[in-house]
Amino acid sequence: MPGKEESPHTSDSLLLQAVLPQALQNSDELIIFCTDDSGKILLWNRAAEIVTGYSHAEVPDLKTLLWVAYPDATYREIVSTVRASFRKKDTKSIHYDTLLRSRTDQIRYISWIIERIPETDHNQQLYLTIGTDVTQARQNENDAILLNEIVNSSRDAIVGISPEGSILTWNHAAEDIFGYDTTESIGELFSRHIPDEKIDFFASTLGDVLNGKDFRGTIACLSKSKEVLTVSIALSSISGESGEVVGISAIIRDMTRELSIQQAMRDYISEATMRLSHPAKLIQVNIASLIERTREEDFDKGDILIELQVQQKALSEIIYNLRELSQAMISYFRENEREMTSDTIQ
Repeated sequence: MPGKEESPHTSDSLLLQAVLPQALQNSDELIIFCTDDSGKILLWNRAAEIVTGYSHAEVPDLKTLLWVAYPDATYREIVSTVRASFRKKDTKSIHYDTLLRSRTDQIRYISWIIERIPETDHNQQLYLTIGTDVTQARQNENDAILLNEIVNSSRDAIVGISPEGSILTWNHAAEDIFGYDTTESIGELFSRHIPDEKIDFFASTLGDVLNGKDFRGTIACLSKSKEVLTVSIALSSISGESGEVVGISAIIRDMTRELSIQQAMRDYISEATMRLSHPAKLIQVNIASLIERTREEDFDKGDILIELQVQQKALSEIIYNLRELSQAMISYFRENEREMTSDTIQ
């Protein structure tokens, strides 16, 4: 039984005092150092050296650290002001984030917590500063924001579909193409955009994609107004960290207007061929006849004049038809251009 003057935890306290400095020095997750009111750095652990690239001997005090880690004068002043403000108040701790430049010019995001250690008869005022390197987490956040911006600015619909077929994500282009906003789409089955006669085919296709077989093709879809759209769609499986399929990525482009333009071009070419074939053949026959008769010196000036007049008429007909068809196509494309511009502005 311990004596009255001996604390029952004395041995534990001594053990803790012996082990704690080593634990702080070897910590991989935290940057830890203590400073007194003069700014002297009393402890600079291994993690601090790794993240900053500087040894304790190279950063003996806070002033040196501020100069090497925050070379930008304006930014350094901001950090200094935050720390000075904390020292003037009675607040026990403060939390703030900074960008820190390492010795190799790498920019690290550090989340700091400064704890005020109360002054006692045995020690002066000390400050324990713990810095956590959150660079990867910040980078992940920035990547997620950038990815979200890319997805939402895409002119193609980018849709996430669960293995059960329900909609998980729905970008702005999907809203424009199908007419449903995000709140109307999340959680709904994507199959509601598929015509009844194509439901079985689409379900089979989703099954193939879930089994690792990508799909790229053109299918018919329905908009909110029940308009039948022709879309190109690329379906791919999405795998989780453990490799299991957690969903399907669908990239969709509305091909309705483009296919309409292509059909108009085909119609234009077909009509042009039909309307130009007769006068073109007539000119060809007339020229061949003139060449043959000239070669045989069997021609009459009057007959040649008549044939040339017929040829001129056929040529005028070709020019007229070309001009008429060209004007029709120009008007068609201008109308489509106005519609596309109107859609973009809206």
